[in-house]
Amino acid sequence: MLLSLGAWAQYADTGTVTRTGTRIKVDGVKLSPEDQAAMLADINGTDYNPAWDKAKAGRTTGMALTLGGGVAALGGSTVLLLGLTTSVFGAAIGATVGSIGGQESAQQTAQKGAYAGKPYITAGLVAAGLGVAAMGAGIPMLVVNNRKLNVIVNDCNSGRPAAQLTMGPTANGFGLALQF
Repeated sequence: MLLSLGAWAQYADTGTVTRTGTRIKVDGVKLSPEDQAAMLADINGTDYNPAWDKAKAGRTTGMALTLGGGVAALGGSTVLLLGLTTSVFGAAIGATVGSIGGQESAQQTAQKGAYAGKPYITAGLVAAGLGVAAMGAGIPMLVVNNRKLNVIVNDCNSGRPAAQLTMGPTANGFGLALQF
């Protein structure tokens, strides 16, 4: 009986496995990369290291696309606003300055002033559009790969071996059986 309890103790629950980013924690303590790889190497007889690495790379790509897209969309919006402001002020200043030369001159200089912001507007729209497209691709990648990492952690928590000590009849009489 003492030997069987000692064998059972080696399979006692070692704690709850959680995830922070792409690092695994056991009871709040981060595992070293080697310990993490060892833990993922055998969960119910399956090596989860390749799946973890693939989900980790997808998560990193998704995060880069989302952050880069956000910066591009914000920068593009700023350039777009600059172009719109330049066009509005260019038209107003052109009309004011052109009014000295008469009605026709005012229209021509207002039109030239309005076109002053056109390159900024175009560049801003392109940058903002690319940024939104990058975020549109990055956010789903981030969500899907975070879910994959969470599934692996859940498998790790549910894949802990359970040991049972039973007492009952056997082929040779009555005895203890340790199942793990």
